[in-house]
Amino acid sequence: MRRALDVRRRQLLAGGFASLAAGLAPRSATALSRTPTGGALRFSIPWSLASLDPHDAFDPVAAIFGPAVFDTLFVPDPRVGVRASLADGLPTKEAGVTTLKLRHGVRTSRGAILDAGDVLASLKRAKARGAAPLLEPLGDMQRVSADPYALTFPKATLSAVIRATTSPLTAIVSRAFDPKSPDGTGAFAPSLRGGHLELSRNVLSASGAAFLDRIVVSPAADLRESLRDFEAERDDIGWLGSGVFGSRKGAVKFDLGAVAFVALAGPRDGARGKPGALQRLVDGVPRGKLAHLGLGALPPGSDGTAWDGGDVDLWVESGAPHLFAVAEALRDALSRTDNAITLKRASREEVLARRRRGDAGLSLHVVRPILPGSFGAMLGLAELEEPTRAKELAKLGGKIAEGRSARDVASELRVAVVGEIRVAGGVVPGFHLAPLTGGGWDLGATHVEKS
Repeated sequence: MRRALDVRRRQLLAGGFASLAAGLAPRSATALSRTPTGGALRFSIPWSLASLDPHDAFDPVAAIFGPAVFDTLFVPDPRVGVRASLADGLPTKEAGVTTLKLRHGVRTSRGAILDAGDVLASLKRAKARGAAPLLEPLGDMQRVSADPYALTFPKATLSAVIRATTSPLTAIVSRAFDPKSPDGTGAFAPSLRGGHLELSRNVLSASGAAFLDRIVVSPAADLRESLRDFEAERDDIGWLGSGVFGSRKGAVKFDLGAVAFVALAGPRDGARGKPGALQRLVDGVPRGKLAHLGLGALPPGSDGTAWDGGDVDLWVESGAPHLFAVAEALRDALSRTDNAITLKRASREEVLARRRRGDAGLSLHVVRPILPGSFGAMLGLAELEEPTRAKELAKLGGKIAEGRSARDVASELRVAVVGEIRVAGGVVPGFHLAPLTGGGWDLGATHVEKS
């Protein structure tokens, strides 16, 4: 309910800014809501901030910040299931053809006006980067010559179109989108400069501008750097904690849930290539070996667990200190003299390419849920195992994962969940970090508490 109210408040603010831009004399933005506007947050995270791609199923930065920058056509709503966001109402079906319309006047933070061509380009781009299990069943997507905002799906059902376009992986961007210079329609306008991410209030936001003026995020060299800066009162948020040597005075702990998973992929054959075998191995890692990494709830493990597949390389994304720390912990816990694990680094694209070719040995990835909930987690993990596997599971529907954890569903796959990427830590007093339905934060609705 709070999420819905915050969105409405931001929409009121957006209306105020739009009136101002039109040369009218609106009431003050603050008067439109009891929630005060203004303020800034500064913090660091142990991830590279070189790019931000909503369509990349393996992008940790998109998992953390995507909802603040990009919008989907529909969003989950606990009261009614879903509601239109960028879409102009629910899709319609006539003569067997499903038609979906974009709202008129939707602009990106840089002022680009979006139409059905941008929707089509976004969905095609998403299909190539991880959302295929949702988008392939829709069949052909076509623009309507008589309506620049309409898109038709001649073979798709209404429910399939809505489900696919609710996924965070099918966010709508302009057809000129560049992940190294991202632009979206969300509450914040992004800027990537010198390895830093700056989010500034987007007055053109389709869902309403953010309450905060600005958020500045820096890359942390390791897991402890963010905590040191927070403890020394240089940052406003301590990522995954509230200090290295002690908790910062007055710090407020928060845990807004998981936004992605850390997953281990391995061989496709042999004893460890059987479904569930890798998950059993990971579940055996003693909890104390991973507990310092902020990965959420972990199984107790066993001291006797070890890798038994011979000497092997474990590939991990470069420029991702958090992921590398997990890889180091796995290596130290599982390696033995006659079954040694050696860490190798490469770009995210190269690590995934090696996985696809089957020559990675072991590889560690961040996996985003393709949809909210356990079924979305299953599809994301299956996409890592093998894209065709994800498409097979998508046809079976959400009931196959109902009520099951990500570890449970991974027990039927050839990949393993090591832990979660959580939005958690400590924050200075005075900030309300708004939760997002399904996990993570609604940074657009985050605000300074009214004094």
